[in-house]
Amino acid sequence: MKQMIVFCLLTAIASVLPAQAGTKEELIRLQSDVHALQTQIRELEKNFSEKTDGLRSLVAQLNDQIAGSNLVLEKVVSSLENQVADARSNESALLDEIRALSAKIDDTGTRISALAQQLSELKMQARPITQGGLSGSGLSPETIYNQANTDLIQENFDLAIQGFTSYLNDFPDAPNAAAAQYNIGVAYYSQNRLQEAISAFTRTITNYPDSDRVASALYKRAVAELAMQESDNAIADFKDIITRYPTVPEADLARAELKKLGVTAPKSKTTRRKVR
Repeated sequence: MKQMIVFCLLTAIASVLPAQAGTKEELIRLQSDVHALQTQIRELEKNFSEKTDGLRSLVAQLNDQIAGSNLVLEKVVSSLENQVADARSNESALLDEIRALSAKIDDTGTRISALAQQLSELKMQARPITQGGLSGSGLSPETIYNQANTDLIQENFDLAIQGFTSYLNDFPDAPNAAAAQYNIGVAYYSQNRLQEAISAFTRTITNYPDSDRVASALYKRAVAELAMQESDNAIADFKDIITRYPTVPEADLARAELKKLGVTAPKSKTTRRKVR
């Protein structure tokens, strides 16, 4: 490559010289120019070689860095995979513990229910109610009512029904008679004995028409009737509440129930209840 460049330069110079040129000075000057050109070519080759070596070194360094980065990345990926595997293992162990705990809770609940039933039976045995009621025991009406109410709160529904029934049998005109009759309905309803609950609420409404429990008894009866698929009777009771007791909380509840049923609430007209 270098020889070709020198040859081309000599040819170009020879072409521009006059045919009669050829003195020694001119030859010396020509050789000097050729030597200068050769020196410049060598410098260019040297610079090119140095730059090439620098690029090769830079490429080698980049390859080393990439290899190092790949190694670090592989370690990070491996660590993350191990963490995910550990997390899944821990999650599985936690789920197993939750299932075991849930089974223990269910077993405990079953045992508690059995103990509660046994306790209720023991109470019934320890406090039998004769057909004549509890008045013969010397207990006051308030004591009998309060005991029955405590049983209702504690969900001893059978004891509560017996206590309130005894209270009504012995003290039918007592101040809490309407409340006792209403609570009998609540106890039946809480046991899902809906027909008996409806009958108890009906007695509250019929026997104690001036009591402040009538609106609640009407609402509870209507809810029980809905559960019994007696929609017409339930609608009649809801409307009766709204008509007779428009400002009590049960009236708002009745309006909401009628709205769910797609029935328009009454404004003033009293609705006759269907004969049961």
